[in-house]
Amino acid sequence: MNVVHGYTLLLVFLLGTSIIFGPPRLAPDAWLVELIAVVPAGALFLLFVGLAAAGNGGNLFDMLDKAWGRTIGRMWTLCYIVYFLYIASRNVRDMIELVMTSILRATPPSVLIFMFVLVIAYAASGGIAATGRLSVLIAALVGFFFFALALLLVFSGSVDTERLLPFLSEGLAKVLVVPLKSSIWFPYGELVVFLVFCSSFGTARTFRRTGWLAMISACLLLTFSDLLQTSVLGMENIVFSIFPLLDAARMISIFNFITRLDALVALLIILGVLVKCAVFVHAATIGASRTFGRHRRFAFSSALLVGAFSILVTHNNAEHFEEGLKYVIYWLHIPAQLVIPAATLMLLRIRYRKGEREHEPRRLHDRLEPNRTRRGRADA
Repeated sequence: MNVVHGYTLLLVFLLGTSIIFGPPRLAPDAWLVELIAVVPAGALFLLFVGLAAAGNGGNLFDMLDKAWGRTIGRMWTLCYIVYFLYIASRNVRDMIELVMTSILRATPPSVLIFMFVLVIAYAASGGIAATGRLSVLIAALVGFFFFALALLLVFSGSVDTERLLPFLSEGLAKVLVVPLKSSIWFPYGELVVFLVFCSSFGTARTFRRTGWLAMISACLLLTFSDLLQTSVLGMENIVFSIFPLLDAARMISIFNFITRLDALVALLIILGVLVKCAVFVHAATIGASRTFGRHRRFAFSSALLVGAFSILVTHNNAEHFEEGLKYVIYWLHIPAQLVIPAATLMLLRIRYRKGEREHEPRRLHDRLEPNRTRRGRADA
């Protein structure tokens, strides 16, 4: 996978559902939250880069085995498999909620989910390199439709920059706290899944540069999206909006001819969720193949599990969003994205240094032995 494919894959992955939802509306200046969140998120990404460098070309599951041992490492592998499938199911649920709200109101959710998981299984079965090539086209489509939506909002007269005021109405402290509660872990922390594919990026340095470029690009696009949504809806309305970009698109009206471009917004999230879920499912497939044998036909069954989880994960939309903000971050994201990777990196460093100290006397003996042999031959 070349640099362009890797960059577009990371960019589409980061945008995913974030371009629709943005940061949680816990502070009035949501666009400022995006700019602040990229700084601690960059520190978290450096943890992933350090882990990739310490893994010496292995994937996440190899690192877990080396650091924790075979038994505990397999246990963490199973936990990550479930984690990847669960996060993919939440993304599918987000997509289904939006599609049913905008364009397919009368279609049963089970039918939509089954059709979508078939596409996810097909995309995941092609491998990460094929998904990277697909992401180039999807990134171009997402960028084109997103900026077309922005231009239509401007031309329709729906944008009013005064709606961005007052600036920091509740102080800077609340804006600084929001990234620590949510924005670091979603979407930036989900880049932990690419530790399964870090060898596809080449060296750890290439992975770091590509990731940094994708994170900065995603931060700028998400900031622009939040500014656009706030300037259209206003702070007093955007707080109560579940899909703010969808509500903003409904404000488009050019000569009463171009109106209600809900399908455009739905297409944005469908394409983003497709790539994101394909990455998660493919990572879970690699973990399952490693754990349960050398069988590589887990993509379809994993996609079916994603579809089942998306139906069973919550009972309604309100419960779905509450669970994502209150429980998933603290019970899943922080352990899987910070605690376990940090502990794994520490154990790898300790074992590496211990191995270096154990092999140092033997290396010294190997260097001295030829000299002794040559001296003995000279004396003879």
